[in-house]
Amino acid sequence: MIIERLAVAHANDDDNVYYLGDAAILDRVQLDTGPDGQPPFLVEADDRVVTSDVAEAVAAVSRGLGSGDVDLGDDLP
Repeated sequence: MIIERLAVAHANDDDNVYYLGDAAILDRVQLDTGPDGQPPFLVEADDRVVTSDVAEAVAAVSRGLGSGDVDLGDDLP
């Protein structure tokens, strides 16, 4: 798993954007968050999900990465 954070040129620019992927495809999933990683979350992969629910965001990221192991309603540690 490779996770990269958007590098910005100015302190006022939004740097709460993360790219998740692997060596083959670095940006399988794009995750945008509120300040300091807080909700709301915008997850973009094959589809687009906007949510304030952490479990729903995790499920959307998991689907985007092709894991399929986590879904809404699953207990997360």
